[in-house]
Amino acid sequence: MNLKKLYKQNNDLGNSVNLIPMINLIFLLLIFFMLTGVVRKKDSSEIEKPTSLFGEERKKNDSLKMLKLNSKNKIFFEEREIKIVDIESIFNSDEKNLILEIDKNSDIFFFNKIMKELKKKNIEKIFIKVQEEIDND
Repeated sequence: MNLKKLYKQNNDLGNSVNLIPMINLIFLLLIFFMLTGVVRKKDSSEIEKPTSLFGEERKKNDSLKMLKLNSKNKIFFEEREIKIVDIESIFNSDEKNLILEIDKNSDIFFFNKIMKELKKKNIEKIFIKVQEEIDND
């Protein structure tokens, strides 16, 4: 009689679905995607360039330094935020050219302050990055 009860209990467990392997597999997949996924910090210096009919395409010159001015009037140099007073310390006296990437929604008065600081450093040419305006005619 004890064997019949034992056999009946084993039979009942055999008919149920074992969820443990499925849970293990889900956790393994979760760990795999967490380890292989790319988590990227949002670029706080994202720029929406102004359009221009008269912009000229130039090859990128890696020797030129680049300043970025975003829509919140924050200045970025080499992907880190700087202040206007820091502009003077960034450039050497022998550097005469610069690339300035500005957001089309930035404040023009703040842009003028940056230009004045750059003139103090005797920078001769400032290239402003723009995107070509597309005519829909």
